[in-house]
Amino acid sequence: MVQKDLVLFRLEGCPYCKNAEDALKKKGVKYRKIEVMSAHEDRKILKQISGQTSVPVLLQVIGAKDQDDEIIKLLEEEY
Repeated sequence: MVQKDLVLFRLEGCPYCKNAEDALKKKGVKYRKIEVMSAHEDRKILKQISGQTSVPVLLQVIGAKDQDDEIIKLLEEEY
């Protein structure tokens, strides 16, 4: 099984972020949170990694000792 970590980019007080977090918690999904500030630089970085500047953004990260093998396995399983 491919190790996938979920990272939620969120903004404090954002109702859409709260809805996303509530759904993740209801499903019992483990995830990490990254607070996005209103600053232009944070939004620029978010755009680079996700293609959008608004939140929430849920990013799936593949992390393992053999990352290339994990990526290949994920491609075979999901694509």
